Amino acid sequence: MIFSIRDLSFELGSMLLEGWPAFAARAVCALLILLAAWLVRRWLTHKGFPALEARSWHFTGTPILLRSFAVPVQRMCTVVGIYLAASSLPWAIPGMRKLFLMAFQLVMTLLVCEGLYAASELADLVLASCSPEIRSNKTLLSLLNTTYKVLVIAVGVAAGAQEVGFPIGSIVAGAGLIGLTISLAAQESASNLFSGIVILLDKPFSVGDWITVGDVEGEVIDINFRSTRIRSPDKTVNVITNSKICSATVQNAALRTMRPYKFTLGVTYSTTRPQLEKLMQDLQAMLDESPLTNHGTNIVQLASFGDSSINILISAYLLTNVYAEFLQMQNDLNLNIMDIMQADGVDFAFPSTSVYIEKN
Repeated sequence: MIFSIRDLSFELGSMLLEGWPAFAARAVCALLILLAAWLVRRWLTHKGFPALEARSWHFTGTPILLRSFAVPVQRMCTVVGIYLAASSLPWAIPGMRKLFLMAFQLVMTLLVCEGLYAASELADLVLASCSPEIRSNKTLLSLLNTTYKVLVIAVGVAAGAQEVGFPIGSIVAGAGLIGLTISLAAQESASNLFSGIVILLDKPFSVGDWITVGDVEGEVIDINFRSTRIRSPDKTVNVITNSKICSATVQNAALRTMRPYKFTLGVTYSTTRPQLEKLMQDLQAMLDESPLTNHGTNIVQLASFGDSSINILISAYLLTNVYAEFLQMQNDLNLNIMDIMQADGVDFAFPSTSVYIEKN
């Protein structure tokens, strides 16, 4: 014969190790173990896990873990039954039991990782204490889920490699070297990524806010992990990397309750002091009586003497945060200023040059 009974992995009858009666007893024991594993799996499927999921748990992650590990645990019952049944048989090939043990540990490790991988909703619990806007951010949720799954896969591969005897130290060192190379090559991208996470978590602004970053001012229309898009008043879309935003001063107009109304009013040098004092009093009274301004912050003062005008500083805060409303309020106040100047007989100044001609 080309193959002996020993080559077929176990010995049968009296020619092998223990004789037919002993082998039959072991075979019956193996079948009983498989039957018990099947019964346990069936009970867990129809009664065990449904009863556990129906209970109320203090930790919110418990139902997620129960749903995620339901199938892996059922498969573990089958694997344990097969392993115990196979171990009860009289295997004759040297090292067969050790091989079974290694395979059993490897499969159990993979099943645990399968359960953890399916429990990716646990990553969402990280955002449970954050604002509703952050919790509803699909980009951030996707990043957390992906990161969680990658970590589970990495741990599973490392654990599986250790079970089969691969040198974990060399694998980790190689992975670290590759990671270092990638991080150096994509340093700017990584900086933008982490800056994007900071923006989403710290929430200095949100989509729809009117912000100013450096020389760029406009409405935020999109925030992602690499950049932020801002639409200027002329409809130009400015794309600014998140790392630059984090290192710059950001003014968020959406967080303020008032908008500043401030400019310099120039009147002609022909204006007399009584006219000037009367004008400033009337302007101050108009601002103080207006329902559009924040009373107590209105300022009307003689600021300076310019080349062609006497400059009066007018400063107030308008009670609105909406840009369109601010423009309308500003328009109304400017018209009121024109009426007051006409009533007081004061003229607007404009740049002018006096030319003197000397006659010989």
